[in-house]
Parts: sequence; structure tokens; C-alpha cells
Amino acid sequence: MNTRLFFAAVFLCTVPVSAQHKTLDDYFPFDPPQHREQWEQRRTELQRQLLVSQGLWPLPDKTDLKPIVHHRVERDQYTVDGVILEVVPGYYLTGSLYTPKKVSGKIPAVLSPHGHWADGRFFKHPDQAFAKELETGGEKHDPSGRFPLQARCATLARLGCIVFHYDMIGYADSVQFTHHRPGVRESMNTKENWGFFSPQAELRGQNMMGLQTLASIRALDWLETLPEVDKSRIAITGASGGGTQSFVLAAIDDRIAASFPAVMVSTAMQGGCTCENSCYLRVGTGNIEFAAMFAPKPQGLTAADDWTKEMETKGFPELQQLYGLYGAKQSVALFPRLMHGHNYNFPSRDDMYRFMNEHLKLGHNFGEEPIEQPFVPLTVEEMTVWTGDHAKPSGDQVGDDFERKLLREMDRRSQTQLATLPPEKCP
Repeated sequence: MNTRLFFAAVFLCTVPVSAQHKTLDDYFPFDPPQHREQWEQRRTELQRQLLVSQGLWPLPDKTDLKPIVHHRVERDQYTVDGVILEVVPGYYLTGSLYTPKKVSGKIPAVLSPHGHWADGRFFKHPDQAFAKELETGGEKHDPSGRFPLQARCATLARLGCIVFHYDMIGYADSVQFTHHRPGVRESMNTKENWGFFSPQAELRGQNMMGLQTLASIRALDWLETLPEVDKSRIAITGASGGGTQSFVLAAIDDRIAASFPAVMVSTAMQGGCTCENSCYLRVGTGNIEFAAMFAPKPQGLTAADDWTKEMETKGFPELQQLYGLYGAKQSVALFPRLMHGHNYNFPSRDDMYRFMNEHLKLGHNFGEEPIEQPFVPLTVEEMTVWTGDHAKPSGDQVGDDFERKLLREMDRRSQTQLATLPPEKCP
């Protein structure tokens, strides 16, 4: 039997299973414990559950990231560099690093996973959709509001934060996997040459969510090595699937100091993409409880006219109750924007900036006026990391053959690592 499967099977036997099966669209309430000691024990169990479900327990050995930072673009108050990190040998994480031009001493940093917007980091509102955003107040500035994902990074940089805006699997410069939601594929479902979403992969704890979470962990590893970064003030924020990455990383990695998962945490739909789901993940739990794991650290949430619309009465009061066990009810905040659909729009971003200003101690005195101002968006040519001497992966570095090779290599490394575990580290 595969060792990771053995660990997962032993773990699963300790988790109470409801007699009624649930789908992602069912109701996932959270019943906070009455005592802090109960919660501390529960939190430890949940952290193990999260890691096991994603094939990250024990955490894979960390290899050299071989960071490449290049192709700098100048803007008025900040610069933007292209970044390439080798998360595991042969697999690259790509993104944009926003750095304030005026840096004095150590400054805060923000991880920014983007979510399921078309083209990810390169997202641009189509004309008709953008016109509607302007009409409804979802966006305010043209042309900057056409690029809402860039907007939050540029504004945070103007406020004094280093921001790493990185790609989710299969988006923007992440080109090694041809699909983000491939599903079961007959050609990738063989005993010796398997891909994701196959019995062989599931038996080894290999899933797209795990690879994406590992990429977030490695992004944090790299970010905290930058000489300008204050390691005690690293935050994360993203919306939708980026919100899932935000609350998951915050739950499993104690280095995160503040978290702002937008339009994702609720008692309703739990995340509709393969990068938000894995075997064992929500057995006996759900996204509200995962978010609660960050207590008592500062956490901001947004709600919209989507599956988060009932958060004010279902989910958020329970989060406040849990935070109350630490005397920290004021450290968790909900910003309901129910007049807008699923989004990370101008009003919600304004809520986030004020939250980060307070909890990352940025030192700004804001009035009632919106914080975000117009900026000059980057073109795709300015953003892409695959330029100059850094050629876009091709041939055996992409596609199904690459996927098979990567999963085999990850399995080999996993088996080597697990074989050396001392008995006391085994379940």
C-alpha cells in the first residue's frame, strides 16, 4: 500500500462521518466549542486534516526555488518585476512582484492569489461588462477599473506594501498544465502513467489543490527572504478561488499575520473548482471552520449577492463567537456588499485597503474618500515572465507527458521522504 494512502486511511478512521452524504452546495454550519482548550485541540486536528487531504502531510521536502526576478517595469510610485520560482523540480510558479519605490526599513508584504478570472493575472474586463460595473458602482475609474486584479496590487504598493501577484495553475504564465479543470481523462488513468483525477493520483494524495497550496507555501518561503520584507507583517488576500487559497494558507501556515479572503467563506457553496477540493478535505467540517483556524489573528471577509449572501446571520456570528474565546471579536470583520454579484470590486477593495492599513500598521490616515486612485495598467507584454532569455516552457515541459512525469517524480520523492520518518512521526 502507498504510504500516504495508509496515513490518510488511518486519519480518516478518526474522523466522524455523517450518515448523509453532502455535496458542495449543501449546508456547512459551524458550531463553535465553548472552551478555548477544546478549540485548540480541534484546530490541531483540522490542520492535519487539511494537509493530509492535499497530500502535504508530512510537508514535502523543500527544494531550491531558483528564483528569477527580471523584466522590470517602472510606474510612478512602484516597480513591477516578473518572477519565476521552481516550486518542485520542473514545475514553475510565475507572477508579478510589486515593490514601492520609497522603501525605508522593513515593510509589510502581501501574497495575492487571483482566483478564477479569465486569463488570471492578465484579466481585463470586456467593454460591455466594464460599462455595467461603472453603472452599478462596482468600479469607478477608467481605464484602471478594467484591470481590478492589477488594481489591488498597484494600490497596496502605493500604500507601502510589497505584493506578489502569482498565477493559479493553468492561468496567465502558468502554461505547463493545459487545463485548470481537466476532470477524469482516460489517457491519464493508467497504472504506470497517471495524471491528476485518477485512482493512482488519489491513492497517493496527489491533487491539483495540493499542488496549488504547495505553490502558495513556496511563494511565502520566497517572499520572506526578500531583504525589504518584515516577516512579522505578511498578509494574504484573494477572491473566489483566490479566497480559498487565502484561508487555506492562513489555516496551515503560522507565518501569515493577516488574511482577507473575499467572497468565498460561507456555510453554502464551498468551492466549485478542482483546485478547491480534495478527498477527505471537508469530512465533518467546512469553510467557516477553516477560516476560524486563523483566530485570533486579524481576518477580513466580504459577502456579495452570491453563496456568501447569508454570512451576516449564518457563519459570521459563529466566527465572532470563536474569536471571542481569545477576547478578539474585533479582529474578525465582515464587509457585506450585497448590492453586487460575485466580485472583488472597487468598494470591496476599499474595505480591504482600510483593513490592511489597520492591521499591517501602514500608518495612513484615510478620510471618507475612496483610497484607490487611477493607475496605468500593465500590458500583457509588460506582465509576462516568458521574455528575453526566459523561454516559455514547451516540449516535454508541458502537457500530459509533463504531468505524468511530475506526478511520478513527486511520488518518488514522497516515498523517499516517508521511508525516513521516525516512528514517532507516524500516526
